[in-house]
Amino acid sequence: MPSVDEFPAARVEAFSDAVIAIAITLLILEIKVPRESEAAELMRALARLWPSYLAFLTSFCTIGMMWLNHHRLFALIKRTDETLVMINMALLLAVTWVPFPTALLAQHLRASGQAVAAIVYSGTFLFISIVFNVLWWYAMRSGRVPHVSAGPHPITRQYAAGPPLYAVMLMIGIRDA
Repeated sequence: MPSVDEFPAARVEAFSDAVIAIAITLLILEIKVPRESEAAELMRALARLWPSYLAFLTSFCTIGMMWLNHHRLFALIKRTDETLVMINMALLLAVTWVPFPTALLAQHLRASGQAVAAIVYSGTFLFISIVFNVLWWYAMRSGRVPHVSAGPHPITRQYAAGPPLYAVMLMIGIRDA
């Protein structure tokens, strides 16, 4: 019989799906509609928004991958506890933060603050990748993920790539600051 602090992981996954869906939707709200009304001026104004389009697309795809990774993880976890929920809440906190560094990067791309914006942006994803690893390792260590192979779980190898990749991006930003 499960303990009092255990409950089905489906509730955590459903809540997480909703939070991630809101975060990914908020990304588009940072792209402001130009006020120009003449066709040529409007075309130029739309073209000048390319940093916003690029930042939106990058963050949309990244949050989409986070959602997919989260789904894969919770497909393996059937029951959760308060510790796992709190780690997951830290992950969701970071995901809901993503629209801010996305807007910051879009606004300062090709400007004097671009290195600082890149540091905030890549630092955000470094933090998220670390929290994903903590969530995964807690699920593994607490026996919430079944694994019969003698070698490392495929997700372990997949998640291990994130922090070093984002750390390199962060170091590049810091070097250029």
